Amino acid sequence: MKADKELKLRTKRKKILDKFERLDSDEETKFSKSKRAKRAGLIGRIFIVFVLALVFLFIVFNINYLTPSKMKEHMSAVFADMGSGDGFPYRFSADDILDFFDFSSSDTAVLTNNDLLILNSSANPVLSYKHSMSYPIVKSSRDRILLYDQGSSKAVMLNQSGQILSFPSDDRVICAHVSDSGKSAIAYRNDKNKEYVNVYAFSGKKLMSWEKGSGYIVDVCINPGGSLLSVAIIDTEDAVETINIYTFNISNAKQKGHTQIKSSVLYGLRFLSNNDICVLCNNKVGIYNSKCVLKADLDLPSANNLQLFTDTKGHIINAYTLYNNGKYCIDVYNRSLKKVYSKECDKDLLKVSSDGNTICALFSDKSADINMIGGKVSYRAKFDIDPITVLNRSKTVYACANGTVEKVKAVKQ
Repeated sequence: MKADKELKLRTKRKKILDKFERLDSDEETKFSKSKRAKRAGLIGRIFIVFVLALVFLFIVFNINYLTPSKMKEHMSAVFADMGSGDGFPYRFSADDILDFFDFSSSDTAVLTNNDLLILNSSANPVLSYKHSMSYPIVKSSRDRILLYDQGSSKAVMLNQSGQILSFPSDDRVICAHVSDSGKSAIAYRNDKNKEYVNVYAFSGKKLMSWEKGSGYIVDVCINPGGSLLSVAIIDTEDAVETINIYTFNISNAKQKGHTQIKSSVLYGLRFLSNNDICVLCNNKVGIYNSKCVLKADLDLPSANNLQLFTDTKGHIINAYTLYNNGKYCIDVYNRSLKKVYSKECDKDLLKVSSDGNTICALFSDKSADINMIGGKVSYRAKFDIDPITVLNRSKTVYACANGTVEKVKAVKQ
């Protein structure tokens, strides 16, 4: 009996222990499953956040293209811009170089008597456009190039994928401009010598037209947002040549402002912001608001200007010689016309470019100096070719001669 009781007790004890072991095992399994589920959930949430961040960044960097037509055009340009070239230097048929400029942040464009050439960062020619124009002129925005034949009727819009718009007209083109918004303005003269300006939407649809009275249209521009048009007209008042500047609301074609400038030669008309316009003249610079009210002006030190232009950051750059003796100066002003940089050149200056942060000065001895705007750090580039024009992205310098584009990394001096 005693043995039977002990056996029964051992059996019960074993059953109880087995039960506890099963409970522990079940708890461990549940805990393990819980940990796996939590880990999977965390990974899932991280993945969702990552995808949403990518979508957000895509929207931020492509905010200008968030319509079907703009996105289609943008993506076709992106795909056209791909492909690997043989690198720089890049050689092409040696036509006269009419323009050499930055395009779409990483591309380089060359306008010659016969072609418009776009090279990507690896010197792959993503576009070679035959234009057959007598007096070709280009105006570019962040993603479009407006190419027109001054004095003729032809004007087309291009990007890396080729021609995307044309502007058919029987009238002769005087001047034109394309905005970062995708809108464009073209000034025409008809066979009765009437001059007018048309503004076109991103799609090429005409948005407004304005016909001038007396005088001659010499320049047009649209603000970055595409809401304002400015027109410059040369006229004579009291036997004095006068520059008339007009601004218009594009939405309703109503005049918004007007001002006059006397005893000056107009160099150019450019919006520095969405509302402020810069009028560049041979002897002065003026900053006006959208109603053409003067905000700031500046008398230039010399009328012997080699170059006077604005860069993408709203700086005004003036390269000049005081006595026409071969000694050049480069002055840089901000949007308030405060001087933020100045450089004296002891060599023969050919060309100046600016990427908004640095100034590049090309000299006749096949060299270029690069200086930080507002700083004292200086770099120098030497070229194998004999360039006639130059552009730079920070310390990387692109030089162009007839038939060659060379890329050089400047070194610190």
